[in-house]
Amino acid sequence: MITAILYRLYGWLIRLPGLGPRIERWIRAHRGLAYCLRNLALRLDGAGRASTGVAPAAPTALQDLEWMLVGLRTAVSQLQRRLDVLDGRHVGEPPWQAALDAHSHALNLKVDGALEALTRRVERAERHLGQAILQSTQPLAAPRILNPHKLAQHRDRPQGLWLELGCGERPDPERINIDLRPLPGVDIIAHVGQLPLPDASVRDLRAAHLVEHFTLQQFADRILPEWRRVLAPGGRLRLITPDLAAMLRAHLQGQLSEADLVHVLYGGQDYEGDFHYHAYSPASLSALLATHGFADIQVVAHGRPNGLCLEFELLAHAGALTTAADTPDAAATSASN
Repeated sequence: MITAILYRLYGWLIRLPGLGPRIERWIRAHRGLAYCLRNLALRLDGAGRASTGVAPAAPTALQDLEWMLVGLRTAVSQLQRRLDVLDGRHVGEPPWQAALDAHSHALNLKVDGALEALTRRVERAERHLGQAILQSTQPLAAPRILNPHKLAQHRDRPQGLWLELGCGERPDPERINIDLRPLPGVDIIAHVGQLPLPDASVRDLRAAHLVEHFTLQQFADRILPEWRRVLAPGGRLRLITPDLAAMLRAHLQGQLSEADLVHVLYGGQDYEGDFHYHAYSPASLSALLATHGFADIQVVAHGRPNGLCLEFELLAHAGALTTAADTPDAAATSASN
């Protein structure tokens, strides 16, 4: 709780006009103090969770990075002391002194580069930890099944249960439609990272223009594992999302205006769920799916026009491939797309 308040306060302060950049520069210049304050907040939060019987979520990766940074700085300090000793031994010996100075300078450059790279990793881990803490303090609303009869019917179909995630105002009658909003045709109100379905119960899961609404960390750490959980072995995952590579090419070739490019990349922003936080190319999304246990990843389409957007579509399977009998026929596939 304390850590979440600190991160919220930090996010608010650095956005203040005029004052924000100065605050951020001061924090960067006093990282040690900021880390001490952060660690104190984490310990207080951990003590609070322990007193209530809830296990603390230890930021192991962040601690490892900080220990690496401390260890590297200690090693640099020890090495500098040794160089100082050698420097004192060879006073009056210009050849030795010149070689020693050159070696010391080259070593310092390497150490400075390593420290800078490691510091960036620590700061990146800090941001990820802040996002994780904020997410953990914002529990998801309980899912609601609005159409249990249709859900039972679809479970008993020979082709199994098919889902349409984030259906919005375009529900698919051949699928169980899931959205956060109680729109006409929605069968289940739920967050797509918390599906009220048993493990390995879904044969086909489709999400059109949905994955870009999550940060990369949210999608990789929370959303994809949940989809992998509900998909049966060999179950199909169909993803449609803006094609970053194709749109950048179109923009550079003068075929897509800057306003349209920005609109597609960042969303219409007309309501809370209409913001885009990440963009993918077929290659980057395929690589991400492969790391989460999906196989036989195919690019069904790329650079496909859809209004202002150029989109791509991927088809992947959870584990073992499905058999031909399980695959929807061409008519059903075209209808569902």
